[in-house]
Amino acid sequence: MLLPMRSATLLVCAVACAQTQPAPGELLARVSERVLNTVDRLPRYMCTETIDRKQYEPGSGRSEPCEPASRRLTFLATSDRLRMDVAVSAGTEMYSWVGESHFEDRGLFGMVGTGAVSTGSFSAFLTVIFRTDNTAFSYAGPVTEAGRQLERFEFHVPHEMSHYFYSGNGSRVITGYMGAILVDPQTADLVRLEVHTEGLPPETGSCQSSSTLDYRRLRLHDTDFLLPGRVELYILDANGVESRNTTVFSGCHEFLGESTLSFGTSPEVETAGGALALDGSELPPGLPLQMAFTRSIDPATAAAGDRIDARLTESIRGADHRTLVPKGAAVTLRLLEMRRFYEPRKVLRLVLKPETVEIGGTPRPLAAAPDARPAAVMPNPGAMHQRPAPVVRLLLDSKDPHAAVLEYFDVRSDVLPAGFESSWVTAIPKPPASRR
Repeated sequence: MLLPMRSATLLVCAVACAQTQPAPGELLARVSERVLNTVDRLPRYMCTETIDRKQYEPGSGRSEPCEPASRRLTFLATSDRLRMDVAVSAGTEMYSWVGESHFEDRGLFGMVGTGAVSTGSFSAFLTVIFRTDNTAFSYAGPVTEAGRQLERFEFHVPHEMSHYFYSGNGSRVITGYMGAILVDPQTADLVRLEVHTEGLPPETGSCQSSSTLDYRRLRLHDTDFLLPGRVELYILDANGVESRNTTVFSGCHEFLGESTLSFGTSPEVETAGGALALDGSELPPGLPLQMAFTRSIDPATAAAGDRIDARLTESIRGADHRTLVPKGAAVTLRLLEMRRFYEPRKVLRLVLKPETVEIGGTPRPLAAAPDARPAAVMPNPGAMHQRPAPVVRLLLDSKDPHAAVLEYFDVRSDVLPAGFESSWVTAIPKPPASRR
């Protein structure tokens, strides 16, 4: 039976409805009201978003484009992890790397640049399904998960009524979609949302996409709101490549009056990349710079977006040998990529970029390019517990001249130790590049 979104009653109640449970139409109306109440009253808030991404490629043998995954043989080709802050204001999502405390006018796709990502988990999906598309639901009966009884409603929105946008291969299209919601009949809370696109047009390079969003109630400023806790994304491309993402949200909190959050470009962003010497001028380019990690990096938990702490192992000196920045000064770097490759040989790839150096007790923007001479980056043998060191290769990053690519072959430890040293050269500040 079809249930219009705003319907409060059913002509016929399903036999599965117990006497103590609300009729499906009544329950759906309560769920809709609570969802839209959240969408309309969401305060300005921020969460930390961690995305684990895996990409599977087709194995040997012939397969047809868009053939169901159950009929194809695939292998895990690469995996990576991203961590960023996402701020929501007036229904708009804005992103920054973890701890940057400011949000530029850019979206998630502009930051990440490559690989599968999704947006809209906070309010866009809910707004489109529960309001914009005037979705009609059909009652599908009760389900039990982990001992919890839920009610399932299904829906289908055709292309001509849809406001679901899918972007791929440089194209942005509207697609029809279908799916289901699982709701708690006792609280009228939305527990899960499942959304599956119809077949995607060839220009997107993709066949289909599916999203599963698990929601939870979170108390913000003395009021309960519906926020996502976990999102699963699946994309099948026409070339047989499968992308599987798991996103987890944590640390969600509202920005109150005392918050220092700023939206848009700040003066600090505009000057990013230029290191300031003690007299306030930029460090001259071409000066050697040596630094070492002050704590280990564990690839099992680290993510692109994390800040890496280091210290200068030698003073930065000018052409006249005057000390511009003393030995031991704190340095921060940003981990821009942490990716594993599994075939044909296991490789761990890290991309690091310096961000600041402490001068006179104040972190100053730092522009530096990696010194890619042989053996410029070597692990600390003592920190490796005398075990044979992994093969390390440092490369210049073609996407950003101020970033270094570290490739580890035959990694025998899951931890990159504190004391890991790298060599850099001060550089002329350049605008940040998109990682594409």
